[in-house]
Amino acid sequence: MSLLKRFNRRQWMNCGSAAGISTWLGSLVAGAAESHRPSAPFRRCITLWMQGGPSQMETFDPKPGTETGGPLQAVATRVPGMRLCETLSDLAGYADDLCLIRSVGSNQGEHDRASHLLHTGYEKIDSFPRPALGSYVASTGPAAEVPGFVTLGDLVYGPAFLGTDHGPFVINDLGRSIQTIRSVQRRSDRLELLTEWNRRFNSDRGTSQLRQRSEQIDSVRRLLKSSFADALNVSAETDSTRRRYGDSDFGRNVLAARRMLEAGVRYVEVQLPGWDTHVGNVPAVKRLCQQLEPAWIALMEDLKANGLWDDTLIVWMGEFGRTPTINGQNGRDHYPRTIPVTLAGRDIGGRVIGSTGTDGLPQDDEPRSVADLMYTLMTLLGVDADQDYTTGFGSPTTATDGGEMIL
Repeated sequence: MSLLKRFNRRQWMNCGSAAGISTWLGSLVAGAAESHRPSAPFRRCITLWMQGGPSQMETFDPKPGTETGGPLQAVATRVPGMRLCETLSDLAGYADDLCLIRSVGSNQGEHDRASHLLHTGYEKIDSFPRPALGSYVASTGPAAEVPGFVTLGDLVYGPAFLGTDHGPFVINDLGRSIQTIRSVQRRSDRLELLTEWNRRFNSDRGTSQLRQRSEQIDSVRRLLKSSFADALNVSAETDSTRRRYGDSDFGRNVLAARRMLEAGVRYVEVQLPGWDTHVGNVPAVKRLCQQLEPAWIALMEDLKANGLWDDTLIVWMGEFGRTPTINGQNGRDHYPRTIPVTLAGRDIGGRVIGSTGTDGLPQDDEPRSVADLMYTLMTLLGVDADQDYTTGFGSPTTATDGGEMIL
């Protein structure tokens, strides 16, 4: 029985750039309440974002032997009802750590709009920007030396009305980001000069913009004194550790993400592009899973070894799934009716939520919206999903678009 059937939303809550300089730095530098942790939400999160829309049939919802199931086989797991595609055969051994959600869907089948929806929980309206989940998570913690929200990839979703302090630090290239931070560290005297100019100017005419600039300078100063640049340096890891994550940009980024969690970052998104498999779906997914699987397994093993597993949530998803039918180019097209989502973390694994038929079509009696997914993730990560907000232009709004708990 789902938590939604046992508790309503209020009852649940009452239970308890290539160089990497982003909006975070501003413009200065170019089952039950007892078993599912309502009183102890996860403190940090790594989202593995499968850019382009991953095929559920070749990952977490295989349909071998059916007309449109494709040529790949399924791998059994210890969890009833949970089979993974052979592309993730090693990950199948970690089924007790995985929660597969097969009941989420939307009506957004265009990449940009669907990506916005899955990052914010709201349909895209240019005149009404919405904060990304990472910004909400970053906003729940006190000011820190390191960014609260980091994105490794090209897709960037900002803090909207939560303010630039909670925007993402964007990393397109680990090496160049380290070089940039080191370069700024060597020129820290310029920050001190800027601070003095700002102090003198502010003494005569205090404005909110000047106060914000002072806060941004302080943020940069804290960053430069922190271990953040060291966290990005995956070459500091042993050869065996780097091999476990895989010889790929994605594997190195996941390793850096783990190191950032250890340094105090609360939310990291690691993007793996290439999932828009309209042509040659199977070989493309095989190639992508060869990058995904070792990094994911190494991440879980290291989180368990370093003591962060108990309060770290891993989220795997993309903007939508792929069609159950195979097109004339041996590919699968956009299919927002099914959005495959997999969570990993302590006490939430070993379950499958929702189902699809043997034909791959949704058949769940209780379909879930993206707003439900966002509400669930917020709650698991200690964000008050029922809190009301006021935008920068004075409009009241809610954190989610009427979402409810899924777990």
